[in-house]
Amino acid sequence: MHIARSGRICGTEVVRGTGYWANDVATRWGGAPVSALDGFYTTWNNARQTFGQGTPQPGTDFDKSPQLATLGAGLDAAAPGSKWSGAAATNYGTANTDHQKVFTQLAELDRKLAQQVDQSAQVVATGRQNLDQVRQWVTDAANSVPPGKQRDMFLMQIANKGLGQLTEVVQKTNAESNTVAQNIAKLGPEFDALTREQKFGNGEKDEKGDVDALGNEKEAEEESPSEQGEADSEALQNGELTPEQRERLVTNTTLTPEQQAALDNGNLTLPPEQMSYLQGYSRAFGDKTPAEVKAIMDKAGPDGSRVADVFQLASNENIKTGLPETQPPSIDGPASGGKHALPDGILKVLDGPAMTQPMSSGVFEDGRWVVPPEPTGPLQPTPGLNDLATIVQAGNRDLQEGTALDSGLMSKSQEILAQSNQWPIPHAPGPGVDPMQDGPRWYHENVDPTLQNMFNALNTDSTVIHESVTGHGAQEFLDDMTQHQWQDNGLAAGGLFDWVSADAANDPTGRAAETAHALAEYTSQFDNRLLNLPGTDNLSLGQVNPELTRDWSRAFAPYLDDMVGMNVSGNEARFPPLDGIDEQPLKTRALMSVMYSDPEASEVMFSSANSFTEQYIERAANSITDSDPTSDNAAMKMAGKLQGALDLGSFDEKHDLLGDARQAVQESYDRRSRLYDLFSGAVGETSTQGGFASLLSPYLKEAVIGAPPDPNAEEPTATPRSDFPIQARLAEALLAQQVGNPDIQQWLNEKLGDKEHFNIPPSKIDPDGYTEYYNKITSYFTGIFGADKLMDNYWETYSSAYLDAHGK
Repeated sequence: MHIARSGRICGTEVVRGTGYWANDVATRWGGAPVSALDGFYTTWNNARQTFGQGTPQPGTDFDKSPQLATLGAGLDAAAPGSKWSGAAATNYGTANTDHQKVFTQLAELDRKLAQQVDQSAQVVATGRQNLDQVRQWVTDAANSVPPGKQRDMFLMQIANKGLGQLTEVVQKTNAESNTVAQNIAKLGPEFDALTREQKFGNGEKDEKGDVDALGNEKEAEEESPSEQGEADSEALQNGELTPEQRERLVTNTTLTPEQQAALDNGNLTLPPEQMSYLQGYSRAFGDKTPAEVKAIMDKAGPDGSRVADVFQLASNENIKTGLPETQPPSIDGPASGGKHALPDGILKVLDGPAMTQPMSSGVFEDGRWVVPPEPTGPLQPTPGLNDLATIVQAGNRDLQEGTALDSGLMSKSQEILAQSNQWPIPHAPGPGVDPMQDGPRWYHENVDPTLQNMFNALNTDSTVIHESVTGHGAQEFLDDMTQHQWQDNGLAAGGLFDWVSADAANDPTGRAAETAHALAEYTSQFDNRLLNLPGTDNLSLGQVNPELTRDWSRAFAPYLDDMVGMNVSGNEARFPPLDGIDEQPLKTRALMSVMYSDPEASEVMFSSANSFTEQYIERAANSITDSDPTSDNAAMKMAGKLQGALDLGSFDEKHDLLGDARQAVQESYDRRSRLYDLFSGAVGETSTQGGFASLLSPYLKEAVIGAPPDPNAEEPTATPRSDFPIQARLAEALLAQQVGNPDIQQWLNEKLGDKEHFNIPPSKIDPDGYTEYYNKITSYFTGIFGADKLMDNYWETYSSAYLDAHGK
C-alpha cells in the first residue's frame, strides 16, 4: 500500500546520481563510463522503483464512516421517550445525545482519513504518470536526432533536460506526500479530543477532575518543541525575533565543553526536545533557496549565524537522542539528526545536478527538433552551491563533525571536480569558444571559485574528510584532486587536511592517523603519476599544485617514524607502517620523492625526518647502561632506514625531473646540503615546523647528508661515511647515563659544559684540536659494551637501502 504517513514516499536519494552532467565521457555509473541515455534510464528506473508496484490502496479500505453513522442513528431507539421522565431521564437523554454526537464526529474523522488516503494514492498515481511522460519525451527526442557529428551533443542535452525533469517530479511528489502526511497527523489530536471529552453521566465533575481537565486543556494548547522551533524560525525570517526566542535559539545551538568533546568523538546525545526544536527550526525555512537563506542570515546580524548552527546540528545523524528509530524519521520524536531535517530548498540543491549549463529552449514539434537547444553560457556549478558554502562558513565551525549538510556539500564537490576534469567537454566554455583549447582556463573562471569555496566550507569537518579519502571512491577523488590544475595552486584542496597535523598528538578517534595513512598509501603507490601529472607535459604535483603538496607534507610530518615501522613520537602509533620493520623503505622513499617536488614541502620532510633520526639515536644511546649492557638496535636500524628513504627520495625526484643520472646525483646532494645549512642556521634565520634541534652542529653534516659524491657518479651510492660524527652524538647522550671510562667522562663533561653539543673544531682548521676530540670520543665509545653494535646496525640498514636503489 502507498500511504503517506510522514514525509517521503519516494525519497530523492534515487536522483543523487543525476548531479553528473549528462555526457558519454564524464558520466560515471557504477565506476564505468556509460552513455548519457543509459545514465538517464538507470536513474529513471531507480526513481520508478520507489513508487512501488500495483494499484495504490484506496481510502475506502479505511473508511468506516457508514458503520459509525449507523451506530449513532441506532441510539435514537435508546432515547428515554415519553414513557420515562424526571431528572434521571433528563440526564440519561443528555448523555445519549452526547454519544450520538461522538459517533457522528468519529464518522466525519474517518471520512477525512479516507480522503487523505485517496489523496496519497493519487499522488503516487500522478507521480508514476509524470515519470512515464518524462521517459517518453526523452525517448522520442533521442529518436528524432539524426546521425552525425552533433548527435552526441544533442543526446547529452536531451538526457540532461530529462534528468532535471525527473528530479522535479520526485521532489514535487515528496512535497505533496509531506502535505498528506501533515494532514493525517492533524487528525490525531481530534481523535484524542473525543476520547478526553467522553462523558458517562450528567457531566458534573468533582473538584479534582476539574483541575485535571484544565491541566489537560492547557497542555493541549502548549506548543511542542518542533512547533516552537518553527515559530522562532519564522520570527527570525520575518525580522521579529523576541528576546525570549533569541535566548532559546542560543541555548539550543550551544554545546558545553563535554558535549563538544562527545560531538568530536561521534557519540553526542542531546535531549529529544532540543533535537525536535532544532529540526522544526530548520524545516521552517521551507523551499527558500540558499541565496534567500543567506540574505535572511545577513539581515539578522549575529543571530543569523546561528541558522548555520541549526542546520549542522539538526542534520547530524551521529547525534542521538535515545528515542527509537522510526521510518520515516520523526521530527516530533527524533531518534537522531539527519538529512531529512534540512529545509526543502537546501535539499533541492544537494539532491540536484552538480553542474548546469544555461540552454535555449529550442523548438520540438511533431516528434523532432525543429530548432535544437543551444548553450547560452558556460557549464558551471549549479546555482545555490556557492551560497550554501558561504552559509556554512558563517556558523560555528566546531559544530561541523559528520553532518549531512557537510556530507552533501562534499558529494557535490566531488561530482564537480570529476566532471570538470573530463576535458574536453563539448560546449562547456559556452558559445563561441573552442572546447579543445585551454581547459584549465574554463574551469579556473567558471568552476574553481565555487569549488574552492566549497572546500573552504568543509575543511573543519574531519569526519566527512576522513570518509572521503578512506571510503568508497577515495582513489578517484584523490586522482581528481591531484590532477586538477587548481586556480589557487591547491590551497583550498590542501586545506582539507590542515587538521591532520594539529590532531596527530591527540587523536582519540584515529581519524587523523587514518587520513594521513590513506594519503601516504596513495602517494607512494602513484608516485610516478604524481611526478608526471597527465595533461601537464609531465609536470609534477609540486610544480602544478604546490600548495596542495605542502599541505600533504605537513600531514605526513608527524608520522614519518610510523612509516618506517617504529613509533617514537608518542602519538599512539595509530598509523600502520608503510614499510615493515624488516623491509626496505620503498614506499616511504616513493612518498619522499613526490614531496621533494616542491621546495617548501621538501623542507618539511627534511626537518621532520632528521628530527625523528635524532630521536632514534637518542633512544638507542639511552638504552645502554653499565647495569644493563643491552642496546636498542632496532632504533638505530630505523634511523638508517629513514635516512635512506630521505636521501633516495631526493635522488628519485631529481632523476625523474632531469632524466640525467649523473646530474641527478649531484643536484640531489646539493639540495640536501642546502637544506642542512638552512636548518643549521648556516644560511640565515628561518622558522619551520618540526625542526631538528640536535643535528645542527657543523661536525654532524657529513653524518646527515654524507660526503660529496664523485663527480662522475651515475647512480646514488651509500658513500662511506666516518663513524665519528655519529659516535660524537652518541657520546653526548651516553654521558647523561654516566657510563664508560670515568676519566674520559670527566674530560668530555668539561668540554661539553652546559652546552648541548661538543664544539669540535674542523680538522682542516685545527687538526690538533680535532684529533684530541677524535681520540677521546673514540676511546670512550669503543669502551662501552654494545655501542659498536649500534653503529653497525645504522650503517647496515642505511647501506642496504642503497643496494635496492633501482628497485623503484
